[in-house]
Amino acid sequence: MTLFVRQAGLSRFRLPFFLLPTVVFIGALTAGCSSDDNEAGAGSSGAATANTAVSGTVSIEGSSTVQPFTIDLIDAFQPLYPDVKINPPSGKGSGAGITAFINKQVDIAQSSRKIKDDEKGQAAAGGLEAFETHILDDALAITVHPGNTATQLTLEQVAKIFSGQITDWSEVGGKAGKITIYTRNEESGSFAYMEEEVIQKVLGKDTKYSPDINKQANAPAGLTAVSGDPSGVFYAGLGNLDEIPQGKVKVLKVAKDSSSAGVEPSEATVKDKTYPISRGLYYYTNGDPAKSANAALKAFVAYALSTDGQKLGEDVGFVPIK
Repeated sequence: MTLFVRQAGLSRFRLPFFLLPTVVFIGALTAGCSSDDNEAGAGSSGAATANTAVSGTVSIEGSSTVQPFTIDLIDAFQPLYPDVKINPPSGKGSGAGITAFINKQVDIAQSSRKIKDDEKGQAAAGGLEAFETHILDDALAITVHPGNTATQLTLEQVAKIFSGQITDWSEVGGKAGKITIYTRNEESGSFAYMEEEVIQKVLGKDTKYSPDINKQANAPAGLTAVSGDPSGVFYAGLGNLDEIPQGKVKVLKVAKDSSSAGVEPSEATVKDKTYPISRGLYYYTNGDPAKSANAALKAFVAYALSTDGQKLGEDVGFVPIK
């Protein structure tokens, strides 16, 4: 097992769990949680009570967007359920997580997109029921270098930039210069969401990404690339924005159309649906986790949906659904 430690404004980093008995002990004493349901986990802050009645293993893989939330969730959950072993995700991407789920390599696929019909079919062919648990809401923020003079884009301009139809910053209010496009890779739910829900919905179902894109393994890599490239543009989930030091990237407002005001991505604008590029975040499991025979899985997903779990998501930068 690995303990994930976070510092403000920096990416999470990992330290071996066995090297940190003092940290774990303090975490067990201070983690706030109380519950009326022994298996459902804590729902509100209070004195931590270790639940040794629940044991088992939960394996997770998938989205790098969802990754910061899941890691914080594991850190808070583990002291409460010391007999549950969590195999944490590496954030390989939504597609990779769903593939691992279909191949019965993990219990949970964390995803920043909805599972596709063909993926559901593959899961069913293997005897799995791909059950969707909506855990949080999110927005895709459009990020550029801090020196970029552009301040906002319309949804159509976003689609045209990432499809290669707009190629110079002067076309969207910036200084003249070629636009360098950074994206996630094909395993990413964010990659699929941008193409299917933005590019194709705005410009037509046959429209694809520009052939001239620079694919990044994860969101922090894309943000880092843009922070060092005055011509760059990249998209990232709200929860990923604090994985790079503050001020290293600039977030552009996005307007629904040319007659609308630009809107900043935030918890408030996702909730009131005024930010145009919003989406759900999901856990996929074999059947309803609330009815699972795996008590550890049942407790972990319930904790994600609890008051404390949703607060963790909000602290990361996502939008609670409850």
